[in-house]
Amino acid sequence: MSQMWLEWMTHGLDWVDQAGWLGWLGFIVIYTFTCVFFLPGSVLTVGAGAIYGFWGGTLLVSISNLVGAVVNFLTSRYLLRRWLNHKFARNKKFHLLDHAIANEGWRVILLSRISPVVPHSIVSYACGLTKLSLAKFSLASWIGFIPISAAYSYAGAFLGKFARAKAGLPHGAESWETWCFYGAGLAVTVIVTIWSTRIASRALQKKTEEDHFPANHG
Repeated sequence: MSQMWLEWMTHGLDWVDQAGWLGWLGFIVIYTFTCVFFLPGSVLTVGAGAIYGFWGGTLLVSISNLVGAVVNFLTSRYLLRRWLNHKFARNKKFHLLDHAIANEGWRVILLSRISPVVPHSIVSYACGLTKLSLAKFSLASWIGFIPISAAYSYAGAFLGKFARAKAGLPHGAESWETWCFYGAGLAVTVIVTIWSTRIASRALQKKTEEDHFPANHG
């Protein structure tokens, strides 16, 4: 199944690369599909950077993440509410997240988007079961998605330039100084991503524990 999905995504990226502006819409649809069905989308995020470069890839991936999150949010709130409540009834992470969102709202969502402690699709579905507004959910999610979207897009842009240089395609001939700059930037991106993810993970864990087990004052 995973191999078949990987091949399907690869063919999808080939179509996106050749479809012009329709490729953007196609990418968003494909990525939303991954969010709804809990499928891995890292190949898509890196591919966006390789096709559209750092800035274009970052914008496209962050928008695609947001659209997928909103679809999951609305699906859980209006279509699958009873089934998901039953599904998450014994899920400890869901109950911690639900309690934290009730008290902190957008702050918890923002941290959860940066941190992979709880899968993003589960966060989106879970938020649809709370009283959180769609506007706050969307804004916090989009802001939180930007750092990881930028990291994947930078990696994709680097790999895309390397592939074009190896194939002798236009825009692939760069000086060794430029390649050193790209390589250093990629290394810094990886380090910052890991560092920020760990910070967000600790903050999210602390926030959920504090909200679920409040300190006894007095």
